[in-house]
Parts: sequence; structure tokens; C-alpha cells
Amino acid sequence: MEQQNRPVSTARQRAAAKRKRRQKIMRNRIIFACVCLALLFLVVTLLRGLGTLIGNLTEGGSESQSQSQSQSEPVSEPETSLPAIDLTDWRLTLVNNNVAVPEGYEASLSVKVAESSTGKELAEEAADAYVSMKAAAAADGIDLLLCSGYRSVSYQEGLFANEKQEWLDKGLTEQEAYDKAKTIVAVPGYSEHNLGLAADIVTPSYQNLDEGFENTDAFKWLDEHCTEYGFILRYPNGKQDITGIIYEPWHYRYVGVENAAIIAESGLCLEEFLGQYQT
Repeated sequence: MEQQNRPVSTARQRAAAKRKRRQKIMRNRIIFACVCLALLFLVVTLLRGLGTLIGNLTEGGSESQSQSQSQSEPVSEPETSLPAIDLTDWRLTLVNNNVAVPEGYEASLSVKVAESSTGKELAEEAADAYVSMKAAAAADGIDLLLCSGYRSVSYQEGLFANEKQEWLDKGLTEQEAYDKAKTIVAVPGYSEHNLGLAADIVTPSYQNLDEGFENTDAFKWLDEHCTEYGFILRYPNGKQDITGIIYEPWHYRYVGVENAAIIAESGLCLEEFLGQYQT
């Protein structure tokens, strides 16, 4: 019996020894892997620390250099860029109570009828633009009417004299009547109408030249679309101290499509806009 049990016992021992070897190998592998991970983590940490140190040193050097440069070199303010425009464009000619119509301008002015029902004229390019604008408004159910366009200086003299006389009749002195009249009717030779670029636009159902025009559908249409045809509202509300003329929702000035878009975008009246380009 003793000889028969030996082989079984020896087999079990061998199996147990084999399991122990496998477990030992597995344990060693795990230990080795842990050591490798620890070493890798240590290397990464050291590299990060070294990178941060180098970065701080570099930043410190750059900051010192920047401070040194800022102390030795004045910092220039960035220049505000203005839209590119052609200041010699005749359509941008500025005329107001302080700026007269350029000498010889009227003599070379070519005008044409812009409103067939009234016979009112404008400079040729402005007349064509008005005709296109009137047609576009009509397509939207809006009826525009040009009640005043180009005026000769002599015609302007009559208008101004009549306006001045009204204030004289109200008891104002000569100078007071003159000063009051020029806020309503431009001084002869100082009127945009003498340029052929100014258009007084109303609508058949409301032809009064007063602030009430802003309540009409015609004004609302013009306010939205006039720049598309090269016109701007020349004397906006709240700009009298700059333009010298009262708010006139009926008075439009032709400056050309490209110029009108830029001026409208700026939110400035013509004096303010052109004043930006004066050095």
C-alpha cells in the first residue's frame, strides 16, 4: 500500500510547487510594473517642474525686457481709421451759413427737370437719382413730390427777403430778423439749393414744410430708403447748433449712393462727417 501512494503524493507536490512558481513570477511582474509606473510618474513630474521653471525664467526675462522698452520708448495711441472717401467729390460740396457756394459753381451747373408735375429741377445726376427713388416709392404705394430743387442765387434772394420781412413785421430788429430768417431760409449764395443737390420732398396729401411731415408714410419710407438712392436727411433733429438750420424732415441732400451709405452709418450730419477729415 505504501508504494502505491507515493506517485500520487509526488504529483501533488509537483503541482503545488508549480503553482508557487507561477504565483512568484506573477508577483514579480506586478512589482516590476509598479516600479516602472512609479519611475515614469517621477520622470514626468520632474520634466513638468523643469518646464515650468524654464517658462518662468523666460517670462521674467521677457517682462523685464518689455518693461525696459516701455520705459525707454513712448507708447503711441492707435489711430482711428476713417472710411475712405474722395474729399474732392463735387457731390460732397459743403455749403451752409458760414460756407458759400464755390465761386463759378452756378455758372457751370447743368440741371434737368426731376419732377414733371412741378417742373422742379436738380443737378443731372441728382435728378436721375430722384426719378428712380420716386418710382421705387410708388411701387411701395408711396407718392413723393419734389416741391423745391435747384434755385438760382437771385431766386434765393427773394425767398430770404420775404422770410426776413415776416420777422420784421413781428417787431424784430433788422439784425434779429436777419439772424432768425437764416435759420429757416439759407442766406443767398450760402444755400444748398444753389448747388442743385438739395431736394425738398413732401407728399401730395401733406405739403406743409414743417415737422409734421415726419408723421407721414412718405417720411418713413424716405427715412428707410433714401440712402439707397444717394440722398441723406440734411438737417436732422437735434443738430441745429451744428448745421445752423432748424430740423427739416423734408430737406434731403444728394451725395451719391456710396457716400450716403457711409454718412448714414456714421450717424453724423454732413458738417460733422466732413469735419473728421480736417487736419
